Amino acid sequence: MSKKFSKEPIRGMDDYYPEDLRVVNWIIDTIRDVAERYGYEEYLTPQVEPYEIFAAKSSDELVNEQSFIIEKKEGERLILIPELTPSLARMVAKKSQELKKPIRWFCSPTCFRYERPQKGRRRAFFQPNVDILGEESLYADLEIFNIIIDIFNEFGATSDQFQIYFNSRRFMDAVSKYIIEIEPSKIPLVYKTLDKSNKLEDAEFEKYLIDTFQDEIIIQGILKLKDAKSIDELLSKFDNIPEEFYKSEGYLELTNFNLLLNDLNLSKYCTFSSGTVRGLDYYTGIIYEVFDTGKDNIRSIFGGGRYDDLLSMFSDEKITGTGFGMGILMFSLFLKTYDLIPSEIREKDYTDTIYIASINDKVSNYALKLAQMIRAEDFPCIIDYRFSNLKNQLSRANELGVLITLIIGPKEMEKNEVTVRNMKTEEQETIKNNLLIDKIYDIIEDLE
Repeated sequence: MSKKFSKEPIRGMDDYYPEDLRVVNWIIDTIRDVAERYGYEEYLTPQVEPYEIFAAKSSDELVNEQSFIIEKKEGERLILIPELTPSLARMVAKKSQELKKPIRWFCSPTCFRYERPQKGRRRAFFQPNVDILGEESLYADLEIFNIIIDIFNEFGATSDQFQIYFNSRRFMDAVSKYIIEIEPSKIPLVYKTLDKSNKLEDAEFEKYLIDTFQDEIIIQGILKLKDAKSIDELLSKFDNIPEEFYKSEGYLELTNFNLLLNDLNLSKYCTFSSGTVRGLDYYTGIIYEVFDTGKDNIRSIFGGGRYDDLLSMFSDEKITGTGFGMGILMFSLFLKTYDLIPSEIREKDYTDTIYIASINDKVSNYALKLAQMIRAEDFPCIIDYRFSNLKNQLSRANELGVLITLIIGPKEMEKNEVTVRNMKTEEQETIKNNLLIDKIYDIIEDLE
């Protein structure tokens, strides 16, 4: 007996049957509609890139522990893209002089991460990305927040169900430098430790802090950064804040951004969070994580932020950008939690499909020619190839939800005619086949 292979996909990856893919496509199409409403254009990158461009700017954990690495020949290391931003930077750098700024682009790639599969995490996943590059002002960050909120609202979600927790890397730099007095070379460690704060128990987190910094003043200062939900709350935890801090770029950026959110009535969707730092090394300004406010999905749905020098890997030109990558799996779990995926989305809509039922196989060629005529008018068309038992064929058309069925037999073929059946009213009429398309349009118009 020959060996039988497993019917399961590779661990951590999924098969998408048509009903599953319809949900994914519906989500991506809705996100695309919102992005296009803001003037964003779609692009696409390869799914394999040089290892070095991710190693240069992404976190060490992401690249060396969570990525699929390909080494087909000595001296060449490739990576299945774990996220998109370095690829985006490469594309923009290649044609930077030709592209009109600001650049508004979105993409829906499949990304790959070699990590333990669990709820909301797979090793291959769809991740729409939305980015604006070449706009330095906070209005670019504000536009991205608007897009995120519009996406959630488009699916029917409310501010009671999700929140954008935001912070600023420049603000945290200023806190670290002026208030906690951490030397610049150790500030990246602040982000690394805070990024782990929600992943570890309190005791484990404190041990990690002690092992990392071995300085009680710094440790106590970082602990104060962990959970503040407003700028005022955070600053109230510290004494003797120097005047230089209030003049810093980071403090001014974050407070001004907060004012913009309030002015546009977006603050009900957004909450400052000092513990939000993002794990990737290339973020420089406003950063954020979007969370379900309920208890079913405790992990971040997705996040993003501002990056100022990502293009430096490819050219001397400096172009700032800001944007996010949204994993469809986590987002779909959020939508399911709040029953925001209509049941009919999983079902294929056959209402505009024309179904051809034949009395016998002698009319098969005639059925094929009618189908060609119908498809030439961009109507979907299904031929029932059983060519017998008309009752069963009509029953199948009803099961699918077809509104128009064509019935043909030897008499219709001989006279170049076709019987058109309205499946909703059960009325039918035999007409010349050159009148068929007009008849289809008439029935559809009456049914609308």
